[in-house]
Amino acid sequence: MKILHVYRSEPDGDTKKLVEIVSEGREAAEFKLFEGQVDYDKLVDMVMDADKSICWW
Repeated sequence: MKILHVYRSEPDGDTKKLVEIVSEGREAAEFKLFEGQVDYDKLVDMVMDADKSICWW
């Protein structure tokens, strides 16, 4: 199962730990909305490629 983690802001320690637990034993990718110019076309492609997407605020 592929999981995509989308971050709205820089993840804190608690978020990083949760991401680690959720991603254990699975293929995971990350997309950071808070860094520079956002490539929404790439985000859509990544969402469509993933089995599950999780947005972290």
